[in-house]
Amino acid sequence: MHDKMDPSEWEQAIVSLKNARLNDVEFSCVNRSVFHILKFSYDSLKSDTLRQCFLHCSLWPEDFNIGKDALVMLWLGLGLINEPNIQSAYNVGYSYIRRLQVVCLLEIHDDDSRMHDLIRDMAIWIANNQGEDTNKWIVHAGTYTESKEIQISSDTKALSVMNNGAKRILFSTICSSTKLSTLVLSHNSLIDSKTLQLELFSKLTVLDLSINRLEDFPVEICKLVHLQFLNLSGNPLKSLPVELGSLINLKYLILWYTNCTFPNKVLSKLKALRVLDLSIGHKAYNLDIFPTIEKDLQLLPHFQALGIIISSKITFSRFSQTVSVPVRWFDVCKYNESCLSFSSCFFENSHLGSNIVSIHISHSDDIECVKFENESENQSICHLGRLECLFFRWIRNMKKVIWKGLDPKDVFPRLQILEFNFCPSLTSISWVVNLPRIRILAVRHCTSIKQLIRMDELKDSGIHMSQLCFPFLTEMDLRYGDELEIISDFMISFPALEYLLVDNCDKLKNLPFKPSNHPEKLKLIKGSQEWWNNLELEDNDSYKFSLQPFFEKLSSSHFRYYEKSSS
Repeated sequence: MHDKMDPSEWEQAIVSLKNARLNDVEFSCVNRSVFHILKFSYDSLKSDTLRQCFLHCSLWPEDFNIGKDALVMLWLGLGLINEPNIQSAYNVGYSYIRRLQVVCLLEIHDDDSRMHDLIRDMAIWIANNQGEDTNKWIVHAGTYTESKEIQISSDTKALSVMNNGAKRILFSTICSSTKLSTLVLSHNSLIDSKTLQLELFSKLTVLDLSINRLEDFPVEICKLVHLQFLNLSGNPLKSLPVELGSLINLKYLILWYTNCTFPNKVLSKLKALRVLDLSIGHKAYNLDIFPTIEKDLQLLPHFQALGIIISSKITFSRFSQTVSVPVRWFDVCKYNESCLSFSSCFFENSHLGSNIVSIHISHSDDIECVKFENESENQSICHLGRLECLFFRWIRNMKKVIWKGLDPKDVFPRLQILEFNFCPSLTSISWVVNLPRIRILAVRHCTSIKQLIRMDELKDSGIHMSQLCFPFLTEMDLRYGDELEIISDFMISFPALEYLLVDNCDKLKNLPFKPSNHPEKLKLIKGSQEWWNNLELEDNDSYKFSLQPFFEKLSSSHFRYYEKSSS
């Protein structure tokens, strides 16, 4: 109700709550009585579309962090967001998430969302006609046992059996006239899809079989002509069938961590395709394969976003100059040269510079430096205006990131998440101080870094230091920094900092802030008890005492990756 300003809205709210008739509900139905109260927030949502978006959040398990892009992609697949432009569609999706968070139907957890158990139960209750039906909305996410048969009726609309590790999922009372539109079977151990009888779910629009053990593509999927969203990521698929071209309504095809290739001209038959994501994984697409994919994609009238992996210098150079389809997610994996250079031709290509939202550089022992350089007189073109996530992972010999004729704040005006993980030769990341919109900074297993940000390096590099402040940084995550002693040799303010996590950085004796620039929004400092006890704060012990309520002992299980964004 915090956004209700008109007295008449409050009066109507009182009437609505009274109409819940809680006094008529028996004590044995206490959950139902609570649902009637909570349902007021649901009923107050401004559109049926937003209400449907909320209900589909219940398909995830209890206490599960739901990635914002996973949510938006599901909503897109269901046709709940119909923006013609893919960027606008994501923006609408993010606005829906924020709206659900504002009215407390979703909780904010790190960069993700989570449903309170009671809110989730209410959503399932609402989806099942307030408890009148039991088979319309079936959720066994994280609760399924392989001996259990799942009853599916002709009225079943959504079914989630994700996150169970099940080798086999049993359905009973299956009929071909089912209204099932959403089937989520991700994060299991399915080897054979035939027992699922997928061909009977003729009305399916969303099918998620990601993170299973399927080696053979389930050909029966190709009979699901209404399918709009298909996710087969994380399966050891050997190949894709020619029959895939029958999915004439397929709009979103997600194939992370798969090693399969496309039969000739199959992609060109997917006339409705908007998004093809082949990024994240260990197999790159070479010059012999990519032109075939690109040629097919050029024939698709609605195609707007590609995710791709590149590995060689030749491929990277040719790709930067010639790619002619919009690239949204760009991964460089197992790169085979000592220097990975993002130069003018990369920025100048409008299909790259104005579209990419995520860059993921990983798994290369050859890379010694990553360079951002301007070879053009026109510096205004050298920026990635939509980039929000940049990841450096498992680059064992990378010593530094070099800036030549460019300033980080100009290249990355919207970068929000920056992660360095398993870069043991990296010595500092001084350039990050100039990132204007950074929200999350994670530095893990970078065992050679003694000081994150160095004034002398900033001066030597020629980078203009426009701020001594991280105005939007909410989370700093420092792990396994064996040599890390200090954050910076000059004072930096962190006005938005909420979470500081420090693990196995035993030489770090000081916090990145002092009483004079204490973060007003600080909520949590996590670390080992030994690290906390050994902190040597300047001034006096009173400041450390005042910080004690913010400290929480770090559990050994606390670890997370920040997944690539699709915003």
